[in-house]
Amino acid sequence: MIMMRSKVHDVLLLIVLLQLVFFVTTFDMVTGYHDRVHLRISNELDVGIDLQLHCKSRDNDLGEHLLHYNNSYYEFSFRPRYFGSTLFYCSFRWNTDGCSKLYWFDIYDYNRDGNRCSECYWKALLNGPCMLNHNDNQYDLCYSWNY
Repeated sequence: MIMMRSKVHDVLLLIVLLQLVFFVTTFDMVTGYHDRVHLRISNELDVGIDLQLHCKSRDNDLGEHLLHYNNSYYEFSFRPRYFGSTLFYCSFRWNTDGCSKLYWFDIYDYNRDGNRCSECYWKALLNGPCMLNHNDNQYDLCYSWNY
């Protein structure tokens, strides 16, 4: 009798685990959380101004990267977290008129960008970052720098 209860318990536990796996898999497919986001940042500051870029999330430090004007870009990809908590922020440093400028910006915020792009392309401009608007194929989604 004890042996039969143990087997029934094991079968019920297996059924619950299979339901959980089914729920998570279905949730991934419906919400698109299994899709990777590709992000690209290019330096469009001004002729001769190099951009020192350093991007991070809560879990990942992507290191520092030097971007030359209109000649290079930095890109990375990631899988957004469940329930919209993904955030990548970057510091942007450059020199103009002998003075070092340091700004930062949330380059990917799931609450802002989750439904907007899976290919997120940004240009760093003197006035702030601008994102490619896939509706009109223009970099017209512009923001101010944080400092």
